Parts: sequence; structure tokens; C-alpha cells
Amino acid sequence: MNHEEHKDDEETNHVNHSPAIEGDDSLAEDANGTDTLEEQELTQEEIEQEEFRQLVLEAQREALAKEAALRDNPQPRKRRVPRWIVWLMAVVLLFQPVAFLFDIYSLPAIEFLKTSAKLSKREDIAQWKQSVAVVLTEDGKGTGFSVSPDGLIVTNNHVVENTKQITVSFEEQGRFSASLVAQDSVNDLAILQIKDPPDVPALKLAESPTYTRDSKVRFIGNPLNFFGIANEGELIGESDWAGRDVPIILLDAPVYRGNSGSPVFQDNEVIGVVFAITELDSYGKVGMFIRSNEVLELLKEIE
Repeated sequence: MNHEEHKDDEETNHVNHSPAIEGDDSLAEDANGTDTLEEQELTQEEIEQEEFRQLVLEAQREALAKEAALRDNPQPRKRRVPRWIVWLMAVVLLFQPVAFLFDIYSLPAIEFLKTSAKLSKREDIAQWKQSVAVVLTEDGKGTGFSVSPDGLIVTNNHVVENTKQITVSFEEQGRFSASLVAQDSVNDLAILQIKDPPDVPALKLAESPTYTRDSKVRFIGNPLNFFGIANEGELIGESDWAGRDVPIILLDAPVYRGNSGSPVFQDNEVIGVVFAITELDSYGKVGMFIRSNEVLELLKEIE
């Protein structure tokens, strides 16, 4: 993220008395995948995803070619292969490269989707998902969520900054034009306003949540090329962050590009907003989120 600055040494409100995690030399990325230390034309993860996509497309082409060859040059009737076997072969050919790529890059997509499917059966999460939207701009997409029946949407500032057109898309209600009404570059927060808002529940922001180490949380967003994905993780501590007086919270969970702006839930309240990803020696890639009280402070500016 281009808005990083050097952090003062002040530390406050540590989570469960766990030490702040400082001095990590690894690269931090916003949850849209943008390197925060320097601009890169193509990240390693983007290269991996492009290879993934090309392999799937190649497998599709091979499967379709085989099917076309069998259709144009049928075998003698006594040796005719049942159609279901042809389709089974095509499916196997399609997913073999995918499974191989998962092994190479350890992309936990299968568990990722299984967890979301399981969580989405819960009544509370199904209701929360109605309030979570895709935030679309000419530069990409992120996540946002409704916090008011009047059409106020919370997202990250880096998702919508320097954009001319913003669209907020809900799964059932469709797409709506939105305008930027408040932003906080230090805390990477932005508030959008939908002119004719849909009838979706407004999520409740926690006023004074506790961020206890190892406590479980859930979050909903639009990672990678997926939409409305629910997932879960655990709080693992806090860390000082550039230009901020209050540390951000670290989350051990599968956070990817597109999760920028995802609401983090605990006890039926939103306790934070995902904004970035970083790499830690002890955990690997982890998510980072901004406390809910920072969102409440920004909302006060437009009341």
C-alpha cells in the first residue's frame, strides 16, 4: 500500500498482554494483492494464479478436443464407448492439472471452499452475507458491507482511492452506483454512499470489543475470483503499523486478494475490517484488520 509511513514507537492496548510483533522484514500486502513496500508489475501469487488458469484452460481444450474427435470419428457400434465414460475422462483431464497445481503451490482452495460452504449453512452467517457486497472500480474489486439502512457502506480506502466510478454489488439485490463520502488514509478506511440503497440488514459495529489472543473469529469477503466466501480464523496478537497510534490486529486465517474491506465478526458484531496481508516466520501468511472503533469514529464525521 502506498500510504505506508514509519511508525512511532508508542504501543497501546496490547491484546491479552501479548507482545507487539515488530521488526518483521517480510513484505506486507494489502488484501487486494498490492505490494506495500514497492510497486511490482506482477507478484509471485499473480504468476501462480495465471499458471493455474492457463493449466485449467489447456485441460479444458484437451477434453473438448477428445470429445470432438470421438464425435466426428465414432468407433464401430460393437466397440462404442458409453458417453458417461467420455465425460468422466474429460472431468479427470480437467482436474488433474488443478490438483497437481494445488500440490505445488499449497493453495488450500479445496478446504477454503469446504469451510465456506459449511459456515454458510449457519443462520447467522447466512444473514450476515446479505449485508456483504463486492466493491467494484476500474482498477479491480474488494469487499464492503452495509452499516446503515440509509446505504452507508464500509470498505478500505485503498480499494476506492483515485477512482472515478464505484459500484457496489449485492448477490441478490444487484448493482448500485456509490459515491465516496468519507475516507481515512491512515487507518485505510472509506465510507461509501448508495443513492437508492437496497433493503439489506445493517451490520452492527462493536463499540468496545476485546481482542483476546487465540479467540475465534469469522469473516466474509470476495477473495481471488470467488464471491461471498465465509471463513474463520484466530486472533494471534497485534502489531504496530505505519502512522498509527493504535496497533492493528493480526489474524491467522486464509486471507487473500479481494478480502480488502471484509468484516470480521465475533459475538454477532463486527469487531474489525480486513485491510492487508503480511508474512510472519511463526505463522506464514496472516491477515491484518483495523479495529471497529476506528470505523465508528469515521462514521461520526458524516453524521
